[in-house]
Amino acid sequence: MLDIRVVIGEAKKTIVFLGTFDKENKPAFSATGFLLRLDSVFHLATAKHVVVNPLTDKPRDGLMAFYNRKDGVVAVTNLQSLIEEHEIRWVFHADPLVDVALIPFPLNVSDDDVKTIPETVFKKSPDLFELDDVFFLSYQPGLEPHDKIRPVVRSGSISLLNADGTFYIDAAAFPGNSGSPVFLKPSLLSYGEGTVAIGGPDDRGGRFVGIVGEYVPYQEWAISSQTNRPRVVFEENTGLSRIWSADFLGDIISSADFKDQTKRLQPKVLRSDKGE
Repeated sequence: MLDIRVVIGEAKKTIVFLGTFDKENKPAFSATGFLLRLDSVFHLATAKHVVVNPLTDKPRDGLMAFYNRKDGVVAVTNLQSLIEEHEIRWVFHADPLVDVALIPFPLNVSDDDVKTIPETVFKKSPDLFELDDVFFLSYQPGLEPHDKIRPVVRSGSISLLNADGTFYIDAAAFPGNSGSPVFLKPSLLSYGEGTVAIGGPDDRGGRFVGIVGEYVPYQEWAISSQTNRPRVVFEENTGLSRIWSADFLGDIISSADFKDQTKRLQPKVLRSDKGE
């Protein structure tokens, strides 16, 4: 069975915090991303609403990516400058409602203290089961200081598999958690078609299964006794979070836009021949 400490330790190194700088020129994190290696090119993935304002459908200004270096310093990449310098772009799903975004991202494998998720560890939604144990890693507002990228680890289980390829997990997500990668947790229980096995080798633990989109709210409306119109909305976090499965990331990777951009970049600096 896989050692959960090793799995989480490796997963932590794939995490990138996204945000800007405040008025005092200090990092102001606001969301989470993670690193992948696809067709020999490093990529950064996150939720689409992190990089595009859903109200205006325009890119968010000044977005930065923060990640650890081996010398203990936090490295910073200006995503807008990256786009302009390398003539690259974010790639989204063909369905504009899918909350997933992907962009090529340069890394220095000698200096950057990071790992990448290879496509070989993707686990698609047909292979998932309700009650599967999962965990995700995120930036969490309130956990300071910002001298190092230290993601919080949350765990839960799959609560509901949806027909559209998304699923809900019984694990609370909050602002700042959007774009976090979700992994299967090593477990003594394994599920199959009509079977449950206890013990034995666990070849599913550590597999990447999706991206955190948003938490599921519960709302109650206060109605005016005079006008019968709603006046105040009370909202609570149900403890359920919506996950965009690895299927959607697979769709983007298979798209013509992704393939054309990756092919153009492969001979250049964004290419990696040194593995993870």
